[in-house]
Amino acid sequence: MKKELISKFLVSLVAILFFILMALNSFLVLTKTAIFPSDYQETLYYSHDNTILNIVLVILFSIALFFLSKYIKKIIGIKRFVLLAMIYLFIVSLLFAILRRDYVQYDPFNVIDQASNFLRGNYTGLEKGNNYLYIYSHQITTVFMFQILFAIFGRVTFILYLLQCFSISYILFMLYKISNILFNNEDTAYITVILTLFSFPLVFYVAFIYGTLPGMFLTLLAFYHFIKYYKTKNWYDLVIVLLSINVAILLIGNNLINMLAIFSVAVILLIKKFDKKILLFMICTLIFMTGAKSTIENYYSVASQKDIPKGVNKISWIAMGMQEGDREAGWWNKFNYDIMTEEDYDNDKVVEISKKSIMQRVDVFQKNPKYALDFYVRKYENQFIEPTFQSLVITVPQKDVEEGNILIAIKNKILKELYFGTTNKILFFIMKIMQIFIYVFTMAFALITFKKKKENYLIIPISFIGGTIFHMVWEAKSRYIFPYFIFLIPLAAYGFNITKDIVVKYYNKKRGKNYVEKIS
Repeated sequence: MKKELISKFLVSLVAILFFILMALNSFLVLTKTAIFPSDYQETLYYSHDNTILNIVLVILFSIALFFLSKYIKKIIGIKRFVLLAMIYLFIVSLLFAILRRDYVQYDPFNVIDQASNFLRGNYTGLEKGNNYLYIYSHQITTVFMFQILFAIFGRVTFILYLLQCFSISYILFMLYKISNILFNNEDTAYITVILTLFSFPLVFYVAFIYGTLPGMFLTLLAFYHFIKYYKTKNWYDLVIVLLSINVAILLIGNNLINMLAIFSVAVILLIKKFDKKILLFMICTLIFMTGAKSTIENYYSVASQKDIPKGVNKISWIAMGMQEGDREAGWWNKFNYDIMTEEDYDNDKVVEISKKSIMQRVDVFQKNPKYALDFYVRKYENQFIEPTFQSLVITVPQKDVEEGNILIAIKNKILKELYFGTTNKILFFIMKIMQIFIYVFTMAFALITFKKKKENYLIIPISFIGGTIFHMVWEAKSRYIFPYFIFLIPLAAYGFNITKDIVVKYYNKKRGKNYVEKIS
């Protein structure tokens, strides 16, 4: 009984924290919007919104969603709808990839470049100096994953675009599966699929060839099978979790947060009832994680006959996360890159300078509490109330395509319309309404979680809470929050469905009462 009470207390605690975050996010997105300028420079500004208008628009969107889901449910079964939605997303993503495949930039360019070089036996990127992997050595696991793909399919970046397209389709599939296993409610499943189809940043992210989308799919796969284990107790579900979450971490290190979310729920389950399979799973997952990274580093060390660089020390990211910059509070401002190069790549000096910077900022915050509050408010807002989650700013073409033939002219026209034209304004509007909808109805889900006290409801909320805390300490960018936002879709769908049922029940009750009064 005592263990049961502790378990329920922890579930309630998570639900309360999650509710607070969703309530805060709902308030913020109803009142303001973080916007990138039309030239897509990474300098945010804020627009104060008409709150009443936003509420009206979300209500209208909710009504439209209700009737749309009802109509789709009448004409097509859920499994066929999911399949068609997956095919649709794949085709749309592929078409956008074809439009954007000429412009690989930022981190993806460096990762792809290093993977190609390694495949050719060129390991100069590991040498001391202004080399990407020497400074950002944590990317070596992502490079390794890309190198495997190039080794299998050839050094063709379009293979990576195809991987992105498949990932997007299967993100939708896994969101549906999670919705199904958590709530076992067909209406919620339909709404989950429809909301995912309206998540336009997913499609735009196809042009950002990185580990983000495959990592999201694998994380959702891990979430699903852990929830499934909660119900079935089949050991092989835990094996799938172990493999998928570790590959997700190899693709994007931040997925460690999602692994910790799984572990957090595992601990709550262990408190409630000891399960040696869960304990063994946690131990094996940690061993696999450390072993996989160590194996990759040893492989490159042997292949290159070089020591694998440590890269810029992690504390420099914390220091940078406390600084102002040209973009916004806590955003990347080249701090760790600059001190790494200025100090001749001496990590001891990097650590020393970073610690001094942290202490200086702490001192500034202590002496100016109003400024400290303003800084962290801006740091929070710029991550959570930007509707595109940087899907446009990181994929916008950085160069003009030569006018060569009619196909290129059409391509340019479509891209200009998507990024600068009326279509762009429509897409932005939908993304804004979607953002409000997701936060508001996930807030409703948090209340449901508090009431029902179900442990299997906690993985995504803990993941979101963990991601929020991490990026309030670490470097901030709205694109880092994007995966956590997408993960909220099944929860928002369920929150919406429960809210809808309450409203319909109230309406029917009131209508019945009025009818009785009328005939009497």
